[in-house]
Amino acid sequence: MNDFVPCARTKRLMNSPAVRFGSRPDWLLRAVEAMRSDSSRRLGERPFLRTQFGFTLIELVMVIAIVAVLAGLLLPALSRAKGRAQRMACASNLKQFAVGMQLYAADGGDFLPPNQDGQDIPLGQTWVEGWLGLPGPDCTNTLLLRRSLLGRYVSDTKVWQCPSANRAVKVAAVAQPRVRTVSLNCFLGSPVESPSARTFLCLAEITQPSPSQTVAFLQERPDTINDGSFAMQWSFDEANPGSWVLRDKPEAAHDKGGKLSFSDGHVETRHWRDHRTVAASRDDIISPRNQDVLWLQQRATWHEPVHQ
Repeated sequence: MNDFVPCARTKRLMNSPAVRFGSRPDWLLRAVEAMRSDSSRRLGERPFLRTQFGFTLIELVMVIAIVAVLAGLLLPALSRAKGRAQRMACASNLKQFAVGMQLYAADGGDFLPPNQDGQDIPLGQTWVEGWLGLPGPDCTNTLLLRRSLLGRYVSDTKVWQCPSANRAVKVAAVAQPRVRTVSLNCFLGSPVESPSARTFLCLAEITQPSPSQTVAFLQERPDTINDGSFAMQWSFDEANPGSWVLRDKPEAAHDKGGKLSFSDGHVETRHWRDHRTVAASRDDIISPRNQDVLWLQQRATWHEPVHQ
């Protein structure tokens, strides 16, 4: 096994006339012996070559540490990307409602969808049926959305809820998401006549504030939503900030902000500035000097100044 196998050059040297006839020089003998020794040494190492592969404990720990570092770097980026995608989807949903309202007005003699608030209001007096204020079948009934007055314009029931709204409701002991988080500005399409606030029954009536400054649809907090009308303060007095009331609560799932569509069709993001807006309880609360209340009221309707 360890016999020396000469190369071609060695064979030529060994077969030369001087070597064949017995006059082998010492240098050639020493070279052949050295090559034999080197070949034997290399062949002898072969049994010690590594034939099995695997991880040592240190290598395994290093791999786990690298994976953990990469996960720590990538997961926040993925979370931010998911948040951006949800915000874009929410804006697209509200855009469809704003366009749907305009199409409804174009098909209906410029009238806005009726928007009477309250429980058990029949379709025709309100734009969408259902009372989501308490856990019940209305919270998960997509049929109410499909047959609503805007159902023909917003046919995909998935766009009726904010993608970030993950607060489920238990119906028949099964936790399910609410199917609707969209509400319509209570001053649009309302049959109420108030001396302190203007209501709009037709699209052309929206002049003060202008259509680009009048909120139409907005996402409402899932735990406070009830009917299809987003309630705000009727007798709002801008000059008396101690009397300001926060009624229905806007969604705050997008970095403590929410999406709102306006009567001209565009969509904006509002980041709520007052912590009381984000953490408010379900019921109406007095919220003095809450700048979010002021912002909403100024973009909901025109309030007649209160004379002292």
